[in-house]
Amino acid sequence: MMTHASHVRSPCRGFTLLEMLVVIVLAGILVSIVTISVTPDPRQQLQREAARIGQLFAIAADESRIRQETIVWEGDLVGYRFVTQVDGERRLITGDDLLRERTWERPLGRLAVYEAANDTTASQVVLGLGAPPVRVPIVREWVQPRWRLELTNDIAAASVAFDETGRSNVAVR
Repeated sequence: MMTHASHVRSPCRGFTLLEMLVVIVLAGILVSIVTISVTPDPRQQLQREAARIGQLFAIAADESRIRQETIVWEGDLVGYRFVTQVDGERRLITGDDLLRERTWERPLGRLAVYEAANDTTASQVVLGLGAPPVRVPIVREWVQPRWRLELTNDIAAASVAFDETGRSNVAVR
């Protein structure tokens, strides 16, 4: 008579349904935290853009002194650029990665220049697409008049105030 050897099964242990649910919930929480921290805040984007403008104006002022010519900042609701006047001809600054033409991260709804830092009446305003750009000359002198630039999009508004030395101060509303 043949006897069959009985196979002893080792108990297979898998994950319980409860353990799987806990892992899925934890993964969902981690993904939501990463998504929240990665999604940029539109107010912070505008604040960074305004701070960049302030820094670029300081660089353009230095470049104006080096070149011994006036550089003009032109801005509209789509973007901005730095240009020079050479023999009466307007030329975009090329070959300089910092002063290159740029577009706004988020399109603007209003762009205004105020002659004095605390003035309430804008001297130049762009309200619509296709309107002539705002033009701000960046001169070679070390002391410049105070002025303010206001950037407004559909979510926030930022103000960049420039003092006599060309230093900027950014405020977001």
